[in-house]
Amino acid sequence: MQQHRVGIVGFGPVGSILGAYLVRSGVTVFGVELADERAEQVNREGLHVRGFTELEEKPEHCFSSIEELCEVEDLSMIFVCVKTWALPAFMKSFIALDWPASMRVVAAMNGIGPEDLIGEQYPKERVCRGVINYAGNQSPDGLTTMNWFHPPNLFGPATERTPEKMCEIADLLTRAGLTSLSVDHYEMKKAAFYKTILNSALNALCAAHGLTMARAMHLRHTRRTAKVLLREGLTVAGLVGYNYGEDALDRCMEYLHGGGDHYPSMWFDIKERRPTEIEYINGKIVKIGSMFRGVDVSHNLYFTSAIVTQEIKNGTRHDEDIPEYLIEC
Repeated sequence: MQQHRVGIVGFGPVGSILGAYLVRSGVTVFGVELADERAEQVNREGLHVRGFTELEEKPEHCFSSIEELCEVEDLSMIFVCVKTWALPAFMKSFIALDWPASMRVVAAMNGIGPEDLIGEQYPKERVCRGVINYAGNQSPDGLTTMNWFHPPNLFGPATERTPEKMCEIADLLTRAGLTSLSVDHYEMKKAAFYKTILNSALNALCAAHGLTMARAMHLRHTRRTAKVLLREGLTVAGLVGYNYGEDALDRCMEYLHGGGDHYPSMWFDIKERRPTEIEYINGKIVKIGSMFRGVDVSHNLYFTSAIVTQEIKNGTRHDEDIPEYLIEC
């Protein structure tokens, strides 16, 4: 069996869980963490994950720059686990380097279209999108709590021109204990849109109102708001060719009821005065929906505007940096 040497960019919750599982399975993992304190923490203490499995695993090394990772020989793949808003800056550094011709890049992040952003600057036939179906949060001491996992994760190529399914990537994660499947380009896009719809229902709502997901689904008025957000997202998905079945809304609501009594990642971003992924979640639904006449995306519009306003108040967004679709609508 081939001994994989894998890079992981970003040791937040998603990257830390992925890294710990891969190291435990015998994969040689190199990391990149731009926050120096976190990089030092990983090198000193390793990756600590609790929840479904108690893991304490140490990667081969965690670098503080992508340039250092590029010097590692025989990397077969790099998982990009940064926040989606950080992708443009990451790609600017990434494409300036000389990577192996066979190396694949896996976009393992939220939202609609991060694989396309990577594929605009890196050969798209070597880009894969992962729809990651686990989540967690991370405390300042580096402990990552895996809150839930709804297998399987899905991996698919970023372009229809690449008929090859990303079987090797899915198999690698499955052997590590993170059950995953390889799917074609269309199914990957469809699954990514579906996950974005689920994220759109509670992420911004809970961040704006300071509610845990369980609390938001318990209160009748916020539960209704979540349902309307889902309905808008499913409508837009249908217009671009993704049909999830007549019972999709009910299934989405059932899924959200199992969200747990914890805050979503966007709430932590607002609390810690970090940029959010709002433009790749609710904002994408607004932007795409606005392309069609008479489509109601007013609830997604409201929460996109609310989170953008919080970013301006927090100083993570300039006053004039307002998405056009918020102004035009």
